[in-house]
Amino acid sequence: MGNQYRRMQTVKHALQYYITRPGASEKDLVREKNLLKRVEEEVEIYQERNHIPKKEVEMND
Repeated sequence: MGNQYRRMQTVKHALQYYITRPGASEKDLVREKNLLKRVEEEVEIYQERNHIPKKEVEMND
């Protein structure tokens, strides 16, 4: 897998962790969850375009 895919997965995982932080406002959480959703969609599109099997992705997630 290329560097682009690894970067996308790193951003996705960072957002997943970041939205669990204490003290985040509801407004921030809504924005961050929307961003996470977009990143997840981009990762899925990248997987489909580059024929990355879902099973391999689940193991690395």
